[in-house]
Amino acid sequence: MALRIGFDLDGVLADMEAALVREAGKLFGPRLASAHRGRALISDLVPEAILDDAPLRQELHLTVRERRRLWRHVQQIDGFWESLDEIEPGTVARLAALAAEHRWEIIFLTRRPATAGATAQLQSQRWLEAKGFPLPSVFVVTTSRGLIAAGLTLDIVVDDTPENCVDVAIDSKARTIAVFRNRETPPPAVLNRMGIHLVPSTDECLTLLAEIELSLTRPQPGTLDRVMRTLGLKQGSAV
Repeated sequence: MALRIGFDLDGVLADMEAALVREAGKLFGPRLASAHRGRALISDLVPEAILDDAPLRQELHLTVRERRRLWRHVQQIDGFWESLDEIEPGTVARLAALAAEHRWEIIFLTRRPATAGATAQLQSQRWLEAKGFPLPSVFVVTTSRGLIAAGLTLDIVVDDTPENCVDVAIDSKARTIAVFRNRETPPPAVLNRMGIHLVPSTDECLTLLAEIELSLTRPQPGTLDRVMRTLGLKQGSAV
């Protein structure tokens, strides 16, 4: 039985942050980069409806009023979600190749709101296809990632938001891989306490998933066994 893997889009594969920073610069100017000090979060850019506490790679904060203005602006951009870059060029195509090779079932998860043009789901599907993943399954979610992971019987969920990772760990049997890119800020302690595996990049995450697949199909001693224990997976437990 194939692994069923849920992949978050923004922050894992798509560079929403860079696009929002670019649009914020158009609206408010470069002053934003140094307007505030302290740890910056993606929630400084997104509306409360899709609140996300993933760390920003750039120091940028918006007031509530500026955040609302930014999102009104973004929602008027036709095809905004199709315009994003990959955070790590080539990772979508690599994921597609691994999924085809190992017969993984991939479900992409996102809380993207509607913008002008096609629906957020269709824009996301077009974006994934353009980056090299044919016929992607995209689920625009409005509830806990953990409940979704349980409902879809996912084996593994890949996300960059600590809150989502904890939700998955609490509310489902899926194992979580957290993509934590900010090397200057220590990850939240709760991730380690809950046994959530951290990786610094999506590329490293894909390498880990390939190792997990190898461990499940051809058990080996040493490094791969340690990886499996870290994720709480054993031979036959997810297949």
